[in-house]
Order: sequence, then structure tokens, then C-alpha cells
Amino acid sequence: MDEYEARSWLCAELPELRRAAVDGRWTAALDQAVGMVKRSGVALDAVALLDPGLLDGEQDAHRGARPREPYLLAGMDARPLVGDYVCPNGWCDRRSGRDSRDRPPVCDLYARPMRFAER
Repeated sequence: MDEYEARSWLCAELPELRRAAVDGRWTAALDQAVGMVKRSGVALDAVALLDPGLLDGEQDAHRGARPREPYLLAGMDARPLVGDYVCPNGWCDRRSGRDSRDRPPVCDLYARPMRFAER
């Protein structure tokens, strides 16, 4: 796994990691890993702390890829607006769509709304 893959994995898996950390009572370790990333900008160190097997290729890393969905903005012509929500900082390659309640996604690392990027 390289830095690019580590960023993709971390951003895609962070919501589930947060749930698992609460359930397993290891939120301090997750907070430490997220803090390391925020300070250094290096995701490989956080992945090594959270799941060392990913670095050795023992598991398949989640690439952060999400299905692309078209969107129409209310009041616009019939021309669809097509794109994805992307990392607000340009830090990773995570792409996402709105959730089942039609809410835009949020970057879990920086707690900021993701940015819409038209294709």
C-alpha cells in the first residue's frame, strides 16, 4: 500500500472505524491516528497504527471508490448536473454521492462538507 491508497482507505473507512472504535472501546487509538494524520498529512502512519495488515498486503484495501450518480438541481433546465462529491481539501480521492436522505456527504477526517465536482 502506498500513501495514495492509504489516504483512500482511511477516508472511505473512517465512519465505520469510528463506530467500531466506540463499540470496541478503542476511541483513544483512533483519535491518536486521526491526530497524526492531521498534524503530518501522512496517512500511512495512521494505517500502520489501525490495521498493520493492510500495509503488508494481507488484506484488500478499500480504494474509496463510490458509485457515481447524476443529480438535478431544482429549478434548472432538464440538463442534468452530473458529478460527485470530492474531498474538500483535495487530500484523497474519495468520491461520494448523497445519502439515502438526500444529504450531501461530510469529510469525516476534517468534519467539513465535501465539495461537489461536476464531471
